[in-house]
Amino acid sequence: MKNKHIFIPLFVFIGAAVISLTASIIDYKVINKAPSYSYQTVQFNFDGASDGKDPNGNPFNAVSFLTDDILEEAINTSGLSYEVSDVRNNIMVTNVVPNNIVEEINSYASVTDKEATQEITTSDYHPTKYRFTLNQDLDKKLSRDKLNGLLNNIVDSYCNKFYVTYKKSFDPSVYTELYTINEYDYIFQSQMYSNQISILKEYARSLYNEHTDFQVDDRTFNDIYLAGDQIANSYVNRINNLITLKALSTDLPRLKNYYLYKIDMLNFDKTKYTTDLTTVSAQVTAYEKDSTIYVGTGENIVKIESNSADTYNNLLARQISLSNQIASIDTEIADCQAILNDIDTAVATQEDFDLVEAYLTRLGTSFGALQNKFAEFVEKYNETYLKDTTSKNGVNYQSNSIFSMSFIVHTVKVAAPIMLTIMLGIAIFYLIRAVKKEKEVKAA
Repeated sequence: MKNKHIFIPLFVFIGAAVISLTASIIDYKVINKAPSYSYQTVQFNFDGASDGKDPNGNPFNAVSFLTDDILEEAINTSGLSYEVSDVRNNIMVTNVVPNNIVEEINSYASVTDKEATQEITTSDYHPTKYRFTLNQDLDKKLSRDKLNGLLNNIVDSYCNKFYVTYKKSFDPSVYTELYTINEYDYIFQSQMYSNQISILKEYARSLYNEHTDFQVDDRTFNDIYLAGDQIANSYVNRINNLITLKALSTDLPRLKNYYLYKIDMLNFDKTKYTTDLTTVSAQVTAYEKDSTIYVGTGENIVKIESNSADTYNNLLARQISLSNQIASIDTEIADCQAILNDIDTAVATQEDFDLVEAYLTRLGTSFGALQNKFAEFVEKYNETYLKDTTSKNGVNYQSNSIFSMSFIVHTVKVAAPIMLTIMLGIAIFYLIRAVKKEKEVKAA
């Protein structure tokens, strides 16, 4: 009969284990229901990411970048037929803050003034890694592989759109699709080429300023800029001189009207600048220190307290600038008028027409080659600085099955305290029982 007490602790322990396991299952599957989900992380590698900026230097929000078109593309690629809204309701993007960063922030916060108006938190850290999570609640019948595949396609579409959005682009065919340049008069062809060369040069200079060390075949974007300059100097100026000297045109009346219109526009600008100059000159003449004056004309009137020499210097600078603009306009008007005079008297030969067309052809060929070279530079620039702006790891799946590691961890957290309490209770019970028996033996 005495031996039966040996099994009591075992029965109690087994009973406690069953109760603890049951409680853990109920908590895991019902009370604090843990969903199954797939997750994948994306790392941003571009300059400025750690400052919360996008590749263009603007504020970046990784969550708002996950647009409906990205989700729709991923759904279609996966061969599924879910509504975009349903997928959006079951996907979550969260930042991943490294533990060492959290420790540093907490350490820093512990030695700062707790009453400071701005508390140091993890929100002050701009993450470069984000976790994409897609819940199984989207469709409980969807297999694990298909859920993983959908999430992977979402992340792929996200990364592809990121690259397309921020990559540098230059397509030489754009201009040829907009218009056929040789259908225009000579002067307009020259102007079109000149404008395109200026745009290319400005773009090349901006990319050079971003990465002065970037090279393709030992050449930088600044070399592209200089090549554009050389083409303009070699052909555009020569073509313009020939056109104006010989009054070359496929339609002389239209050419005359163009220069007459240009003179009218220049005179309009001259009148405006002259009015401004008169006003500013009067302000310079009437300038008195520590007085209040009003600078500007028309709708742009600014009140200035002239309490320093800076005010007077600014007025002088404005006066000089207006004078220079008027002088430049006068020069342009004189040039246009000279061209108009030459149109009526100039005699162009067939050789002149052949020559200007040959120059325009060479200009088009040289500029086309430069455009293609620039496009090659831009593509390699993207491959160097933007192709790997995002990188991802593999997709992982977290199951809410009672056979999953997640449940095992959950069970340990829930059941361990219960089991320890019961075991401690049993130990205390038998300790008291043993002490009591020892006393009874001594008493006997």
